[in-house]
Amino acid sequence: MLGAILLLALAIRLAFIFIFPQAENQTGDSLEFDLLARNLLAGHGLSYKPPWPPSARKTPLYPWLLAQTYRLFGLGNATPLLVLQAVADTLLAVMLAWLGAWAWRDRRLGLLAAGMWALYLPGAQLSARLLADSLFAFLQVAGAFFFFLTTLSLQRGRRAWGFAAAAGLLLGLATLTRPTSLYFPLLLGLALAGWWAWSRRRRVQSAVRNARVVWAFSTLILVMALVVAPWFVRNYRAFGQVVMGSTLVGFNFFQTHYRLDQPDYWRLPGVTLSLRAIHQLADARGLDLNEAELFQLGMRYGLEKVKAHPGRFLALSGLRTLQLWFNLGFTWHPSKATLFFAAVNLTLLLMAVWAEWRAWRRRQRLFTPEGGFPLLIHLTVILILAYYTLSHAVVIAAGRYIIPAIPFLIILAAGAPWSWMKPAEVSKSRKMM
Repeated sequence: MLGAILLLALAIRLAFIFIFPQAENQTGDSLEFDLLARNLLAGHGLSYKPPWPPSARKTPLYPWLLAQTYRLFGLGNATPLLVLQAVADTLLAVMLAWLGAWAWRDRRLGLLAAGMWALYLPGAQLSARLLADSLFAFLQVAGAFFFFLTTLSLQRGRRAWGFAAAAGLLLGLATLTRPTSLYFPLLLGLALAGWWAWSRRRRVQSAVRNARVVWAFSTLILVMALVVAPWFVRNYRAFGQVVMGSTLVGFNFFQTHYRLDQPDYWRLPGVTLSLRAIHQLADARGLDLNEAELFQLGMRYGLEKVKAHPGRFLALSGLRTLQLWFNLGFTWHPSKATLFFAAVNLTLLLMAVWAEWRAWRRRQRLFTPEGGFPLLIHLTVILILAYYTLSHAVVIAAGRYIIPAIPFLIILAAGAPWSWMKPAEVSKSRKMM
């Protein structure tokens, strides 16, 4: 059954590459990645234009992969990288099959989760785009997957540390693809603390020493830190200050808030106008700033506007939540594709809320025995979804930005039929563990 799901997932994603090629690959961020890749190949580093000042607007892994694709297959030929994205996006369904089964103690719900991702067309289409989002989605889910394997293996010592190292490596690579996952260790730590407290309260994890939990999680953090350290060092040498993943967050915050005092403050002015405005701001103050300093100035200016107009900021945050989850709120006449995207995401959200409500009402059945391991998955997923929502609500939002979080939402949504299953059927899923 899982094999058929994977073939379907791969066929859909390859169709978006070869039968329905994406016109958006010639616009916007895709052109920016293409430019960075070409400049890397030319020996100019991660830079945009002469005299080639270093940039940290984009994290380095995706431009580097695109540059290597151009090196091997010819300048401008991104198809091999897109095929790699399609394969990775398909393999993501395998991890969802396990995560769904673990979360709900039934392998059939794991297969449902895999099938839902296979048929999630916005994600399939994104894998055919020349963007970092699809690769990022795979890496962050893989990192979470190995984190859960770590907790399952805590009684086995070295195996747990090996899984923790793999989780740290994958989350580090995810951070080098998009900086969104930089704070994932904090979320995982909070979920781990909640799960451990529940387990100790139930006295079902007495065989695992506290020190083993601490050492395994410390291994994850250490490996992740080692992976991202060269990027942080490079940026410190380039800009003379620590850059938390990317300088783009400062620019985005400026872009979405520097017009809060205008009547049409809810309209996003766009990158070109916003870059012009932030340079004019620096020029008016007589400042000659590098990229990090310039965007940091933009962040401070945006915060000043927020303090002066807190009500408008809250209204914009609500609008951005709508834009993030449903891609609505940009125009008064959304396209059919946008309405489809909104309908699918709303359905998944409603299924997830229903599933979690029923799970909490029957928590004695789902979260015990075996130390309540499903609880760790539920806590982690809820924290990640909340983090995505809040971080984009206060900075910038578009429907594309939530797609990497949809696999986590599907883990919860797949549990919608769980409460109707007989306990005897549910217990069969222990074989998955």
